[in-house]
Amino acid sequence: MLASPSLLTTIVAFVLLLGPLIVIHELGHYLVGRWFGVKADAFSVGFGKEIAGFTDRRGTRWKLSALPLGGYVQFAGDMNAASMPDPAQDTMPPEERARTFQAKPLWQRSLIVLAGPLTNLLFAVAIFAAFNLAYGKVVATPEVGAFMPRSDAQAAGLKVGDRIVAVDGNRIDSATDIPQYIVPYPGRTVSLAVKRERRTLIVPVKLSPRVESDEFGNKARLADLGISFIVPIVDDFPAGSPARAAGIRVGDRVLAVDGRPVIGHPDILAAVTPRPGQVVPIEVRRDGQRLTIPVRLQSDIVRGSDGKEVRVGRLGIALRGGDIVPVGPVEAVALGFEQSLGTMKMMATGVGQIFTGERSVKELGGPIKIAKYSGEQFTLGWPQFVSFVALISINLAFINLLPIPALDGGHLAFYAAEAVRRKPLGLRSQEWAFRTGLALVLALMLFVTINDLAALPFFGG
Repeated sequence: MLASPSLLTTIVAFVLLLGPLIVIHELGHYLVGRWFGVKADAFSVGFGKEIAGFTDRRGTRWKLSALPLGGYVQFAGDMNAASMPDPAQDTMPPEERARTFQAKPLWQRSLIVLAGPLTNLLFAVAIFAAFNLAYGKVVATPEVGAFMPRSDAQAAGLKVGDRIVAVDGNRIDSATDIPQYIVPYPGRTVSLAVKRERRTLIVPVKLSPRVESDEFGNKARLADLGISFIVPIVDDFPAGSPARAAGIRVGDRVLAVDGRPVIGHPDILAAVTPRPGQVVPIEVRRDGQRLTIPVRLQSDIVRGSDGKEVRVGRLGIALRGGDIVPVGPVEAVALGFEQSLGTMKMMATGVGQIFTGERSVKELGGPIKIAKYSGEQFTLGWPQFVSFVALISINLAFINLLPIPALDGGHLAFYAAEAVRRKPLGLRSQEWAFRTGLALVLALMLFVTINDLAALPFFGG
């Protein structure tokens, strides 16, 4: 387990994480508002008392405020940072009132509000797309190569060689498609459609809850089928490989070793390990043909569990767990949207499970937990940290779209009601709704902060 980062590293990482995301979110509101001709009175990073700032030639006050856990754009016609309408706008001169937020058509106000969370989502898409373009995508055959200890899939009746083609009716083309339908659902029973030989079977699998820890000791409750998708297809050779020297090629599928059928990696180990230095026939399938290739196994000395040295046989092949497939710009962006929306769906699933009691409210996290995780990811390197930034950006988009007054989703709910009623809600109704929403948000912040503190080692977490 890795040591936790220092307090200074955590603070720096938290600022590098949250600062840009707040600016990006509020810029979404600001730029779309400016596009529609709305005057912005203030653009603030943080809440409360102003620490530093300046006023531009358009009259917008750009400022850094004392509480750096959010931000806001206050448009002309807003009474406060929560964008409650100011009754005084009715007495403004017509040309000045035309530049207020409230004077704009409903569809323009809706787009201005939606622009904040949408910008956060697009920022995450851009990050994922950049990674996809730089590293490609992983494609792995969803064929069972082996089972992990205490595998739920094996207990349900799956066998090595089965190919998973659907999970709960969702089509599976690659093993990388499977986790989104499995990981968030500990305790549930999922239906797997598998191809076995020439038959398609439907196998219900009860997913046992598992608690997994990362390299910093952070625990997460999740589900796992307990399957390895490494299949007996040759993917690479280590230096000095006897298999390569004998004529085995990348892409060959190992069918048998010394006459013993091979279904998964364990079968190869069981046939090869006891035969150091011997010549054994390896049967492979290549381009639709079955070939038998004699291979003199490598002889290695390893130390056994009892501490004694023992000689073992090595074939010298690395089996296929997945291919890295390069992608172009269009596919990289499409994958970025798919990954971002999939992450948001998993967040919605988690929140729903908390409301239904499937997950504990202790799994909710707030600013302290985000700061802790940001410091940890920062120490792992820039790729890991930037991926975490994308995750939190999606999180901000998701939270702001919740239909809670004082959040962007609450404003959009008001506009939906206005579209149905053909007139806005009364100012008094809006004021009470905003007060209730603000109280709910503050109560939630207090609760998750207490959760975060309770999870710290200092408090026994």
